Amino acid sequence: MTSTNAPATPPDTLRRSLGLRSLTLAVVTSTIGSGWLFAPLYAARFAGPASLLAWLAGGVMAFGLALVFAELGSLVPSSGALAQIPLLSHGRWAGFIGGWCAWIAYLTLPTIEVLAMVQYLASSLPWLTADGGQGQMLSSTGLAVAVVLLVLMAWINLAGVSWLARWIDGLTSWKLVVPLLVSLSLMLTAGHWSNLSVHGESQGAELAGVVSAIGGGGILFSLLGFRTAMDLAGEARNPQRNVPLAMGLGLGVSLAIYLVLQLSFLVAVPPQALSQGWALLQLSNHGGPLVAIAMGLGLGWVATLLLSDAVISPGATAMTYMGVSARVAWMMGRLGLLPEALARLNRQAVPAVALIWSLAIGVVMLLGGPSWQRVVSFLTATLVIALAVGPVSLMALRHQMPRAPRAFRLPMAELLCPLTFVAASWAVPWCGRSALEGAVTLVVVPALLFGLLQRWRKCTLHAGCGSWWFVYLGGLLLIAELSGAQGALPGGDAGQMLITAAFALVIFPIAVRARLPRASSEARVAVELTP
Repeated sequence: MTSTNAPATPPDTLRRSLGLRSLTLAVVTSTIGSGWLFAPLYAARFAGPASLLAWLAGGVMAFGLALVFAELGSLVPSSGALAQIPLLSHGRWAGFIGGWCAWIAYLTLPTIEVLAMVQYLASSLPWLTADGGQGQMLSSTGLAVAVVLLVLMAWINLAGVSWLARWIDGLTSWKLVVPLLVSLSLMLTAGHWSNLSVHGESQGAELAGVVSAIGGGGILFSLLGFRTAMDLAGEARNPQRNVPLAMGLGLGVSLAIYLVLQLSFLVAVPPQALSQGWALLQLSNHGGPLVAIAMGLGLGWVATLLLSDAVISPGATAMTYMGVSARVAWMMGRLGLLPEALARLNRQAVPAVALIWSLAIGVVMLLGGPSWQRVVSFLTATLVIALAVGPVSLMALRHQMPRAPRAFRLPMAELLCPLTFVAASWAVPWCGRSALEGAVTLVVVPALLFGLLQRWRKCTLHAGCGSWWFVYLGGLLLIAELSGAQGALPGGDAGQMLITAAFALVIFPIAVRARLPRASSEARVAVELTP
């Protein structure tokens, strides 16, 4: 019998303390971050009034992915599942690629959100930034403030998931109210409804604007927060039920808020600012585009509210993703895809080593001077690559684990999974050629190094099951390089979409058939499930 006076030891599993409400609010918190402060402007520049259509199209794409991951999340209800799912269906190489993409994106997000916070604060505290020659950059004091904010967020996460849940619940209530209040105030005060008839683009250019707004304008970047519920599933009560519900509810609420916000932005822009069209829309950088509009309308209290929320919304999102990135690294450490030290938990059942690594890498990223505008397209491309494996793994696991219990089962999966894979394949090049090139490089080079390391260690790699990734990413890159105004492929953006769809429909069944004969025992799905 174990002595009651025995010293406590760190647990081996995460503690399940999150209910449906906390999971749903975590999705909303992850979705409504700095995107609501910047995406309406960028989407309007790309697509004008058609940005509303872009949000709806982006919402459909995100909802399709959410449905796929609702089944996968109920089948694999564990933290860091984006690494576990491809390992389960296609082996170690595919598991590394999926987990690596997710981890890199999650690592970057807290840094970007903190940068947004400090840049907005600089409108009232100008000493936080300095002139970098090609725009404002963090001053030494601003950099110190950003580092302190990252450390504070790491400390909150280290205190345990219950602390995180209380912070998320409180901050998300604010984040639900403020965007709607700001939107209604701008819409009712300005009401320039004639702005909705300002187009000035041909039909082909409008299509190009819509797809650019989805990929490069921050729309998909803003809407892909649904996956947070799955990444926190290891701490969820009744995860088979609550994880799918949280993803659907959180995404639906967030999309409705973004649509109202985009409409209010479109009708609040002064008509004289549109004399050269939406593409050349310029607003004051003081406090961001929404603050510039509020100040122009004499709504000082709205500007103050916006500046306050510019700290709270990115702060809550950064705090959430710092915890999520640690949990993805924790899972990859447990599965042997990253060093095993990352799999250690502290006495509060928090992956402390992985969290400290996330903090350290975030600080290093700050020193590189990234900005929200420069990295949003790259991050979107990386995230969509990580999520593209979902439809493939779902169909593979239907064959490998046909009798496994699933609280949610995707209807018409044979039709919806290929369509979702096509949508993800569209979204990656929509982020822009440079973003696609950077994302593919960041995936392929580490994946090849991982493969060489596994061979040197004489570890099983499952190279045949994961090699479709390289064909897929190479094909997307080739199509993007040959498309466009100067490309060899005809048809412009519509032609690129048709060619990409055909390519994706060829790759999809090949990728499904490349699955392991049986689901990988290395994924250790059952180990996560705690009472």
